[in-house]
Amino acid sequence: MELTLVKLNQLSWSHKIVVSLFVLMMGYSYLFAQLNLQINTRRADGDTSGLGLATIRDIEITYRGNRGRTLLGSKINGSMEQYLSSQEEKISIEEWIAQGRTEQGYQEIQYIFEDNCISCHPYDERPDYPLETYEQVYASAEPDMGPSIGWLARFTHYHAFGFGVFSFLLSMIFLLTSFRPTIRLFGAVLPFVAMFIDITSWWLTRLISPIFAYTVYLGGMLMAISLATIIIGSIYDIWFSQVTE
Repeated sequence: MELTLVKLNQLSWSHKIVVSLFVLMMGYSYLFAQLNLQINTRRADGDTSGLGLATIRDIEITYRGNRGRTLLGSKINGSMEQYLSSQEEKISIEEWIAQGRTEQGYQEIQYIFEDNCISCHPYDERPDYPLETYEQVYASAEPDMGPSIGWLARFTHYHAFGFGVFSFLLSMIFLLTSFRPTIRLFGAVLPFVAMFIDITSWWLTRLISPIFAYTVYLGGMLMAISLATIIIGSIYDIWFSQVTE
């Protein structure tokens, strides 16, 4: 017994309205997902001016970190610079970081932290950012290696699961359009290909090379194109295509 599926343009008016609203709402939610992504990614390189899109450098830093930068280095050149007594002290700390953060070198700059830092960064009150001992200061000057493997695995799980369900629902709707079978199959499969490229590129950027930040961008672009194809194509087929028996 062959199963015959009803096409979108054959649905009743009430079904057409509900499916159309669902498809449009998915597009609406995706736009805000992109807005959130841009807001939280485009400032990764430290540039807070303007309203431009996230750059390749932003993506690289988001998933790989800025390995030439340390938390301590960014703080003494940013929000904590005002608490140092002189530019010479800042330069001394930067030289200590650049020369390998040795314990012997720390002894020469220890007075800077004792005079300017530990009053606000004792272990008891600021356990996340203590600066009382060599070990604590050494840890604060670790290169920025990007998100931890655990964080990236958790983020991958949430993203893949959520977008997997999201893409499945939209793709199943697109498969009910009256377009040619090859077009329906291409449109339905493309979101999953895009998602695979995007997520895999996060890991390759983090673990292998910053060059994969370009494929992160490619995956994001493919996802946007695929969803636009599904949403526009489905709406067109529901309301404007001719009904065929």
